[in-house]
Amino acid sequence: DYKQKTVMNQFLYTCETPNKFVGGDVHSNDLETIENYALECGEDYGYSIVRNNVTGEIVFEYGDQLLHQIEQGII
Repeated sequence: DYKQKTVMNQFLYTCETPNKFVGGDVHSNDLETIENYALECGEDYGYSIVRNNVTGEIVFEYGDQLLHQIEQGII
């Protein structure tokens, strides 16, 4: 999706919280700010990550990914 790629190219980091249906992904250029946001989302929704939009790597993770996958029926 072009719009999504444009947004991701404008920001260095994206916070992804799979169980948070309203609000979607959040983007930021400040790692500390987005890590704090991911921490709050992980507390509220069980699992959240921060991804570096340049490398694609996960740079911060909070919550129980295994529990999240079980709840979603992935495993």
